[in-house]
Amino acid sequence: MRTGSIKNKVFVGLLMITLLVVFAMALMMLFGIDRGFDRYKKSQEYRFNQKILEMLSKHYQAEGSWDTLRNERAAWKELIYHSAFKVAERALPHHKHKKTEHDRQVPPPKKKKQQARFTMKRMLPNYSVYDAKKNKVVGSINWDKEAHQYMKIVNEGELVGFLVTQSNKGIYAEEDRQFNKGIQKLLLIMAIVMALVSLLLTLPIARYFTGPIQQLTQATKKASAGNFSVRTDIRRNDELGQLSKHFNHLVKTLESNAITQKNMMADIAHELRTPLAVTLAQIEAIQDGIHQIDEKTLGILHHQITTLNHLVNDLYELSLSDLGTMRYEMKSVDVLAVLRQSVNAFKLAFKQKSIACEFDFQEQPHRILGDDKRLCQLFYNVLNNAVQYTEEGGIVRVKLNREDSDYAIIIEDSKPGLEPEHMAKIFDRLYRKESSRNKKSGGSGLGLAIAANIVKAHSGRINAEPSSLGGVKIIIRLGKA
Repeated sequence: MRTGSIKNKVFVGLLMITLLVVFAMALMMLFGIDRGFDRYKKSQEYRFNQKILEMLSKHYQAEGSWDTLRNERAAWKELIYHSAFKVAERALPHHKHKKTEHDRQVPPPKKKKQQARFTMKRMLPNYSVYDAKKNKVVGSINWDKEAHQYMKIVNEGELVGFLVTQSNKGIYAEEDRQFNKGIQKLLLIMAIVMALVSLLLTLPIARYFTGPIQQLTQATKKASAGNFSVRTDIRRNDELGQLSKHFNHLVKTLESNAITQKNMMADIAHELRTPLAVTLAQIEAIQDGIHQIDEKTLGILHHQITTLNHLVNDLYELSLSDLGTMRYEMKSVDVLAVLRQSVNAFKLAFKQKSIACEFDFQEQPHRILGDDKRLCQLFYNVLNNAVQYTEEGGIVRVKLNREDSDYAIIIEDSKPGLEPEHMAKIFDRLYRKESSRNKKSGGSGLGLAIAANIVKAHSGRINAEPSSLGGVKIIIRLGKA
């Protein structure tokens, strides 16, 4: 697999985007949890401080002074622990149940009580109590207005002391660290798992998008080497599926054109070989003394050379029209005058085969933008095709109809006809239906192909369909000037 391949680029691109999104989400979740839990800790700290202030106020009211706390440190510790347990019971989730008489009578084991006190001691911040004159009552915090937080202890509206604590330390410090550590570990595991899942999913996705491209690339290489039988099997409804369909249609067209070209070369060789073989045979017969150079022999030679000359001229005209180098002098032309001139040129041919010619038109100008010489060649080729292939005693009908934005020139003949599947092929080069419209009565098979190119140069349309007379109807539509 090449480094610069589309597959690698898609794979790396999708993987980087996915990893970036995963780690960004992890950081945002971690940041949001930290902020939320920080607000939770501050609210708990506030509630705990208020509870201690409430209990200190009640203690002062009951004792009348701070002497008990000053002389008995155990009483201070019990007050702090009692306040902490009260707040913890309200803050931490637990299953509520009704205490039984046994629960009230049986105290907790001494070991569990000691463990709870030790854990609470690690969790609780340092506190100190000062009286109203700012003399320390109990605690290890010295008076420092800037470094600590001071809360007034009020009893019946009178300031009786101060509660001093370290600022923003929080109550559940140890649990906070454990909680944050667990969240970070969970988010890290989630990020790693999602990264692995992304890695496993990105490769199939990259193959899904680049697989058809690779298949089209291989098929294009084969087609460029001349193998037009290659096809792609990409059954999808997206743009790649449409591209596959267009590619298959393209190579099918190229294959058809290649076959047509080979057949055309064989047909041209055959068409050229026949008059050349007849001419060569006549000349060799004269050289051997079998035939004499008389009027009949010269007539045969003249006919074969004329046939050969017509074929070469038709090939030349067809090559010019295919290349787009056939000259056209566009001007305003009366198509009726050109059509009448062409029909009149075939009167003798109609008479020789006893073919009746019916010409139906409206006597008024039918002007189009075109080349009168090329239009004359167009009508000549179509009429010549009708005369050549119509049986003796038949009919050729020519009509000129005015439509909305076009003029329709209709040239149809009588038997023999063609099957509907062969109608569209009569404009192909060297096409002849040998069973009925055969080469003995026809020309080179290039006339209608040249006619189709001339119509195309005039931005018109030409098509063939069965005629009501039993032969073929050719319809030419040219736009009005």
